Amino acid sequence: MALEQKNPTTDTSWLTPYLRALEITAVPEAQRRWDVRWVERFATFLKEKPLHMAGKEDVEAFTALLQSAPGVEDWQLRKAYLALRLLLTAVYGKRWESARSAPVGRTADSGLDPLRAACRARSYSRRTEESYAHWVRRFTAYRRTLKAGVPDATALRGFLERLVIVEMVSASTQSQALNALVFWFKQALGTELGDLGDFQKSKRPRFVPVVLTRAEITRLLAAMRGETALMADLLYGSGLRLQELLTLRVKDIDLERRQITVREGKGRKDRLTVLSERSRQLIEQHLRRVQETWKRDCEAGFAGTTFPPALERKYPSAPREWAWQFVFPASRLTTEPGTGKARRHHIDESVLQKAIKAAVREAGLTKRASCHTLRHSFATHLLESGSDIRTVQELLGHSDVSTTMIYTHVLNRPGLAVRSPADG
Repeated sequence: MALEQKNPTTDTSWLTPYLRALEITAVPEAQRRWDVRWVERFATFLKEKPLHMAGKEDVEAFTALLQSAPGVEDWQLRKAYLALRLLLTAVYGKRWESARSAPVGRTADSGLDPLRAACRARSYSRRTEESYAHWVRRFTAYRRTLKAGVPDATALRGFLERLVIVEMVSASTQSQALNALVFWFKQALGTELGDLGDFQKSKRPRFVPVVLTRAEITRLLAAMRGETALMADLLYGSGLRLQELLTLRVKDIDLERRQITVREGKGRKDRLTVLSERSRQLIEQHLRRVQETWKRDCEAGFAGTTFPPALERKYPSAPREWAWQFVFPASRLTTEPGTGKARRHHIDESVLQKAIKAAVREAGLTKRASCHTLRHSFATHLLESGSDIRTVQELLGHSDVSTTMIYTHVLNRPGLAVRSPADG
């Protein structure tokens, strides 16, 4: 192959962070050594210019030289371009323009590696990452229907308006798409969109949460059995979000103080919330059963609970310790991709969602209740009983009290404080 390396660079400071970037962006292990070789060849091409001083124009010059060399195929050009773009953006933090400016026909990159790298560099949740990826795929498909040369801002504006006019999405959905695509252009590709101008927005309706009465809560919980009954009880008794409940670890439950520590809730914030006396008794019995399962797993030599890689490097023995186990573990062990280790993840969210749906039907409730309805009911019942709205805000983990204000509709007590004229 052309451009064989003759004078390898002596600077290898880029290698460790680059290998980590390849790992984060899910580049197959077999491919990584070839990406490293492309960087080494690029360093040779630069001659006296250090890697950290290189820019997009150097990559384009390098790929243009490759394109003119005999024996270099299109797929090799694309691999080289992507490998070098990842080096400059992820390792050296260089800005990058849209992939459309790359050599024609060689770098029509529909891959989402830059997006995933940008999300993970900012410690965004996997749910946010997948949501952003969904909207980038949707926008990319829409863009293929447009004529060549349409500016990014124009294309984005047209896409957002299509969501409202054709698909009639809600205001929150349109807002989510806008946030995802602005992040894609600005943070992942390094492209400045400029002013999007005016575009048709979906009207945001006044949101009134579905709330169950105390009697309905009692009927719902009575229709549930086993582990899911305890999970539903915690959603209502502590005001937890579903994901906050699923990711609870043993160390986050303080039975003596009757409180729960929520780690990295929405907005990556920690907070304390209450643990009801009824839940405390039930969870104490539940944890004894979970501990028996954990002991059997340890005897079988499992690798521990699922764990963030960076945290596991810092505390290598933590995944096997009792304090770090999930309060609601999955019923079976899973094999960790890449390492093949046997680990125990938390229970899948669909288990509780299906159980609550069945319980709503069995209890004969006419309201469209879900897991989140129990959190709404927690907040509403606290305000009804005279709790201060700031206290409720802290327990729910809201950044702004205006978010908590949606529950104050109960203070108006429609149908209770006002007498119907039909009653005389």
